[in-house]
Amino acid sequence: MRLIRSVVATTAVAVIALSACGNNSSAPTTVEAVTTAAGPRVVSIGVITPQEAGLTDFGLGMLRSVELAVAEANAANAVPGWTIEVKAFDDSSDPEKGKAAAAAAIADGSVVAVVGSYNSGVAAAMLPALSEAGLALVSPSNTLTSLTLGTDLANPARQFRNYFRMVGADDKQGVFLAEQAIKAGFKTVAVVSETKAVSKGLADIFAASFVAKGGKVVVTEVVADGATDFAPFVAKATAAKPDLVFFGGEYPVAATLRTQALAAGLIVPVMGGDGIKDDALVGAAAEAAEGVLASTVGVPLEEFESAKAFLAAYAAAGFTEPSSAYGPYAYDAASAIIRVLPALLGDSIPDDIRVNLTKALMTVTFDGASGRVAFDQYGDTLYPVFTLYEVKAGAWVPVR
Repeated sequence: MRLIRSVVATTAVAVIALSACGNNSSAPTTVEAVTTAAGPRVVSIGVITPQEAGLTDFGLGMLRSVELAVAEANAANAVPGWTIEVKAFDDSSDPEKGKAAAAAAIADGSVVAVVGSYNSGVAAAMLPALSEAGLALVSPSNTLTSLTLGTDLANPARQFRNYFRMVGADDKQGVFLAEQAIKAGFKTVAVVSETKAVSKGLADIFAASFVAKGGKVVVTEVVADGATDFAPFVAKATAAKPDLVFFGGEYPVAATLRTQALAAGLIVPVMGGDGIKDDALVGAAAEAAEGVLASTVGVPLEEFESAKAFLAAYAAAGFTEPSSAYGPYAYDAASAIIRVLPALLGDSIPDDIRVNLTKALMTVTFDGASGRVAFDQYGDTLYPVFTLYEVKAGAWVPVR
């Protein structure tokens, strides 16, 4: 596993060319590395995201955002006597690779918490081992409801005490999307989703809520993950004449669906969740992307002063990858971890720091780049917010 952009020096002063942002607005631009007879005292935050394959547009933006938070923390001497490093592990949006990445993070004694992963399915695969090791996983993006509440929503129960998420889950996002569809005047919908739990779960919640609010589902179909042929679904949907197509899945497949639907004459809007709201969809679908609707977590970044500062600092850092919609959440996830470290570290990393860090995260409350950060008894954010976007003239524009 590769270590990325660690801010470490064994002597002298390490210069960090980053603007301060968020809660580190007065951070200095230099940090003196802590050197002992054995070398610098180093504590690490792991990042497990798709970096080499899979949904890398999201994964790399999340990684860079954590690097920014860590660089700023080191510059501000946020953990006196210690230098923080970022340990990056790739999962390529693959649950099996996620398991291997989790094992590597667990084996690294300097890693005291992990930010990741983008994919809910990868998080589900990693969590048993991470939980057994007591290693906290703070996700900037997972929306699969069962990760925190279990599958019986009438009797919710926390599934993993080491798991926290920064964004609203699909039980809330699906309802939000159904509300927006009804408000927009859509009365009938054809629903199609990929097979994975997070995609089908969102589609199922949307469909149930849409019907409960007076709408009608005229077609329901599940396709293989990464599907490239939507002809059977498009034929059924065209015959049913829906007002709307709802897609549960992510942006590469959504671009294919939209392009094939329009080419076949199914000229109705396509709506989806946060997984399709990415500039990569617009690039892949080109003109066919016009009119696509998607929700995303939070509100437009330009509405938050703290988010403006984050974006300015991210640009100043010179990263080649965009932060994506999840960058501020990854930045805040790292910031939450960093905030509890000073009280947990002594002259060395205590054997029980992972367990104690998990407990400390339950008490975290602060205003971050993404808004207010705090967790409920299940590990969910206390402040879930969604915004609906539409592709207009080749760009995502907030419409709610």
